[in-house]
Amino acid sequence: MEISDRAVCGTPVLSSGMLLPRKNRVDQSLPSASVTAARESPSVLARIMAGVTAAFGWLMCTLATGAVAAFAALVLGIRPSWLILLLTIPLTLVLKFCGCLYARWAGSVAALAALLAGAYAASLVAIARVAAATGYPFGQAFRTGGIGLTLQVAKLGLSAASVLIYAGAAVLAAIVATWLVRPAARG
Repeated sequence: MEISDRAVCGTPVLSSGMLLPRKNRVDQSLPSASVTAARESPSVLARIMAGVTAAFGWLMCTLATGAVAAFAALVLGIRPSWLILLLTIPLTLVLKFCGCLYARWAGSVAALAALLAGAYAASLVAIARVAAATGYPFGQAFRTGGIGLTLQVAKLGLSAASVLIYAGAAVLAAIVATWLVRPAARG
């Protein structure tokens, strides 16, 4: 293919009549309405649904962590507070991967998750103790004893060391969550 001598608007033309592409071509046309609509923020309904979904994911991950800690505490015969401390980092990582941690509230959300998981684990262990003492199945022991008895038995398992361990787990969760959502260093 040969480049002809004629040029269209300063752009060389091939012998076949095709224009050669310019290297520094800048499109200065105004974007269409569909392009600008894609740049706008999502609708209010989409934001609400995203928040509800994130809250549901947060609650399920938190309660699952509490249930795993309670089961392991019953099997191993130790307090659930130690297991919550061990499960704090995996819980925080799962919350990050599920999209439950946002930059501004990441530390608070993770700390609250660790505390709720600890409270749930302590309550499940307390219900298991009531069930073992009364001879009722787990569900019937909860219905018979009620939430008041469950909380009273859960308080019996709390010591100063347990409270400090739960507080340490909350602080650890907040630190890890803040570290996970920090902006990447540009370099």
